[in-house]
Amino acid sequence: MERLKVGLCGCGGLGRVHAANLAQMEDVDVVAVCDKRPEQLVAKDVTINISTGAKAFDITKCRTYTDFGTMLRKEKLDVLVTALPTDLHAKIAIKAMNNGISVFTEKPMALTSKQCTSMIAARDKNGVQFMVGQCLRFWPEYVALYNAIRDKTYGKLESLTMTRIAGYPSWSADSWFMNHERSGAAILDMSLHDVDFAIHSLGKPTALTAGGFIGRTGGIDDVAAIWDYDGCMVSIRCSWKAQAFAMSFQAFFETASMDFGMAPDPALRLRRAGATEDEKVQVESVTGYVRELQYFLDCVRGRHPNTVCSAESTRDSIAMIELERKAIKTHRWVKVG
Repeated sequence: MERLKVGLCGCGGLGRVHAANLAQMEDVDVVAVCDKRPEQLVAKDVTINISTGAKAFDITKCRTYTDFGTMLRKEKLDVLVTALPTDLHAKIAIKAMNNGISVFTEKPMALTSKQCTSMIAARDKNGVQFMVGQCLRFWPEYVALYNAIRDKTYGKLESLTMTRIAGYPSWSADSWFMNHERSGAAILDMSLHDVDFAIHSLGKPTALTAGGFIGRTGGIDDVAAIWDYDGCMVSIRCSWKAQAFAMSFQAFFETASMDFGMAPDPALRLRRAGATEDEKVQVESVTGYVRELQYFLDCVRGRHPNTVCSAESTRDSIAMIELERKAIKTHRWVKVG
């Protein structure tokens, strides 16, 4: 099979994780890297708030650019992977797709659902593939939960609580995370992981409500939301006020419960009704970051349609964040159309 020529735009923490993972894949060549900061094109160490298992990426094997337009003109790319500040996602993705390049962009898809619609239109106009890196859809423990919900392995899901906390991100270029107009604040940048998983596994709720407060970004940096699914309640908690990163979920079914947490060690546990001890559930060791890229590249190669992480569904996730903001502002339940 012909090798895919991949370019990377954004050479920070996740950008290098993606590049390192791509470099380990068959029939893939990372040929070009772009970052407006020249120092990032020679840097070896990067910072990210979660262990990824990715190997170091040797950037010396790539052509490097500090201007995205120049890279587009000089390179004949099949795929562009972007890991940029959120306010640039729509602009860069649309420009690449208009040049006939399939695009994988980091989450969030964009700052607004309107921007998301423009990205989908560019995909359709140019006949390319486009996917957002909503990694929980591919994270082994969350895939196990998704399958249990879909297949009703333990009966109907009755309630689900998802939590994601961390300290304020201090590693970003120009401190863009700390400007809500660029990052969307914690409610978009971090809570979106769990919001998107709810959309992926359960669809849209009938109604939702939320509470939150303005933090150091100038946006909502601490949020607690409740989604109503007519008999199933989903609780989503997120904050940038913690001193360390942690993510977890607790799912309660008719005949069992599932529990996952990062501390003291990442483990997925199952407790069946009437049991006195947990069962440790074995899952794949491949991270969601690897699995999502493998899946996307298979879509580019035409091996299967994108049924796991469509742009339409990730746009729905952005729309739910917009409704949560409305609920916080009005102190009311918001019906979901």
